[in-house]
Amino acid sequence: MMVLSRRFWRLLLCTTAGLIPLSTSSQACAQTASSASAESESAAIVVTARRMEERLQDVPISVGVLSSDKLLQANIASADSLAKYIPGLTATQRYSPEMSTFSIRGFTQELRTSASVGTYFADVVAPRGGGASLSGGDGAGPAYLFDLQNVQVLKGPQGTLFGRNTTGGAVLFAPRKPTRNFEGYIEGTYGNFGMLRIQSIVNVPVSSDVRLRLGVDKMQRDGYLHNVSGIGPRTYADVDYTAARASLDIDLTPDIENYTVGIYSFSDHQPAAFQVFNANPALGLGRLAAAQVARLQAGNDPYQVEINLPNPRSRTRFWQVINQTTFRVSRGVTIKNNMSYSQIRQGLRAAIFGSNFSAGPGTIIYTSVSFNPQGGYTNSQNNLVDELQLQGVAIGGKLNWQAGLYYEISTPDALVGSVGPSNGAVCLSLAVETADDYRCRSSAAAPTSVNMAKGSVKYINMAAYSQGTYALTDTLKLTAGIRYTYDRSRGVSVAQLRLFPTNGAFNAAGPVICEAGFAVPGCRVESSTSSTKPTWTLNAAYKPIKRLMVYGTWSRGYRQGAANPFAAPLAQTFEPESVDAYELGAKTEFAGTVSGIFNIAGYYNRLSKQQLQFALQPLPGTLGSNRTSIFNAGKSRIYGAEMNASLLFGRIFRLDGAANYLKTKLISRQAVSLPGYVVIPTADVGGELPYSPKWSANIGGTVTLPLPASTGKVDMGASYRYQTSYQIQAASVTPLRSTPVRQLDLNLDWHNVMNKPIDLAVFATNVTGQVNVITVNGLFGSFGFDGRQLGDPRMYGMRVRLRFGPNMSK
Repeated sequence: MMVLSRRFWRLLLCTTAGLIPLSTSSQACAQTASSASAESESAAIVVTARRMEERLQDVPISVGVLSSDKLLQANIASADSLAKYIPGLTATQRYSPEMSTFSIRGFTQELRTSASVGTYFADVVAPRGGGASLSGGDGAGPAYLFDLQNVQVLKGPQGTLFGRNTTGGAVLFAPRKPTRNFEGYIEGTYGNFGMLRIQSIVNVPVSSDVRLRLGVDKMQRDGYLHNVSGIGPRTYADVDYTAARASLDIDLTPDIENYTVGIYSFSDHQPAAFQVFNANPALGLGRLAAAQVARLQAGNDPYQVEINLPNPRSRTRFWQVINQTTFRVSRGVTIKNNMSYSQIRQGLRAAIFGSNFSAGPGTIIYTSVSFNPQGGYTNSQNNLVDELQLQGVAIGGKLNWQAGLYYEISTPDALVGSVGPSNGAVCLSLAVETADDYRCRSSAAAPTSVNMAKGSVKYINMAAYSQGTYALTDTLKLTAGIRYTYDRSRGVSVAQLRLFPTNGAFNAAGPVICEAGFAVPGCRVESSTSSTKPTWTLNAAYKPIKRLMVYGTWSRGYRQGAANPFAAPLAQTFEPESVDAYELGAKTEFAGTVSGIFNIAGYYNRLSKQQLQFALQPLPGTLGSNRTSIFNAGKSRIYGAEMNASLLFGRIFRLDGAANYLKTKLISRQAVSLPGYVVIPTADVGGELPYSPKWSANIGGTVTLPLPASTGKVDMGASYRYQTSYQIQAASVTPLRSTPVRQLDLNLDWHNVMNKPIDLAVFATNVTGQVNVITVNGLFGSFGFDGRQLGDPRMYGMRVRLRFGPNMSK
């Protein structure tokens, strides 16, 4: 590995050195070019990756950016779509798009752990969902995904400047602020699968000092998974959401600005479903699964599923208020305070395994379900965040500094969780709302029960930080930053059972009893954990010539530990994991006949006390249920390289491309034992980490047709995405992997149709119709069958936007 690493760094250094003559020659070309104004649009993008406005090419870290134009062109309506355009970024849906979280460079999030990649909107971290049952929150829902200035993807630990410590990076959503013009638009989109999306923005200058911006986004689309069980809905994976946003920007004085954003979204739809596609008739429920697989294969429809849940549902209600006050004390000092309060509630009723097993007409053989009783939630959390930040310039402009204090508290509304019969229970096929509604049969030889698991987690995070960048010379800048953080979490877990009578008839469940390890009365276990840890970053950036920057960074990051109420009683807490991250890169830009940017970076990460998930099965005779727990039992290394480029050939053609190479490995794993349970590892020593494609790349071209201005501007674009398959679970659990991705997207955009304030667009994604497996559940060796979740099929449609205001022609 060390030999490979040395070769890798030598190759990167040679590549970086090779950029110098490229930048020098392009600089000379720029000086002789007839128009120096042809500078790449990408080079002019302004980002806030270091909590202050900087040109993208001046930021000495790896940052991927999607501009507002690109977001519109790509018709992005969910967090999953972002991963198509940022190699190295992977979105994990976890049963519903509103529960999507991100992974970057192999840093993933185990179930019921904090996010490895932070999500931020208007400089405020996304609210936690609690995560006591299934992970929720921590991601980007519909309200974050429209009327944006850009989306920035920061790669590597970002714990020094950003509110919550993460090991993998951060995704920043920058909304458009109110402007001083009366302007806006109304937009409609129609597509296949009955897709209908309406979006509208209006910007109102209330007075010279008060500006208001209002927006709404509504989308509906039928599901693309066809349920042929005859039970429950006919389709799954549909879309039905409403999102709204209101922004108010007030100049209280010439030096004090108050900016408030209110956000609301509500989604209610059928969740994504797993498709059973492989069976082992000799094991567990494999005999029943084999019949289901045969039926689905006979249907000759790759998007068929068989789900026996009568009333599935995924619903998310989310609101947030963000307030930012900025006080420019002097030309050299600014004080800024960010405050946010939010509430997120998520409910999920879903057949986790995707099975349709029956013991006869009108019966169901249950496998794992997520089922919230009437009035219950999977996640229900209130979040308060406050950050005081000071920024300034000193020593004649040579030192840019910032410091701040951070506080976050996330409290549960109530206990959240799931209710459902034990795996293999034979019950009547009923649309149940509470545990009392189940009618199941049991026997002394094979007792069955209704399992009722509830829990909650409270989080408190406090930190102080400081960072400064000092210009030693006009060409060399050094950056140092440090943060000290205190994290605390407290969990409550309640585990109850209700056994069915063993007379062989279909009965209601009996009285409540406690699961093994949960004390009577109340069947309740409480747990807590806390930690204090420093994080830091050291960076050097050198510009040998004006248009070339080389940089190197060493960062220490960590991801907090927490209470884990749905784990086994003796393993309900885990500690932080740490990472040392090293990055070496170069950024260059050039102008002339061909203008553009070319960036390259190499990275190496070393993870210690890694948070690994272990499956736990109760020993025979133990009154309990299957569980998972998190243990700090791993060490891993991650390394790779990435590049991105954007080339503009005059005013006619633009070429964009990016690629990422990623190599991950679990170096070691400690042995874990727990009284009363069989402990089953879900990660293999020497194996790759989940959701870590070795290669990912995209390339896209846009042609602007040479038409007269009176006709409008017509852009024709194509984007091709390639990604190798990746492991979803350890190879010892399942050899199944995701599908290698080879997808083509096309779009045609006609701006200012016939010199009118109208834009038309036609788009198509996954044009070749690739059937894409995005995750598998790996149950072949335990339950006797495998299930998989499928990505979007071919989607197409058209969009019309009508603009109004003084900038109608833009």
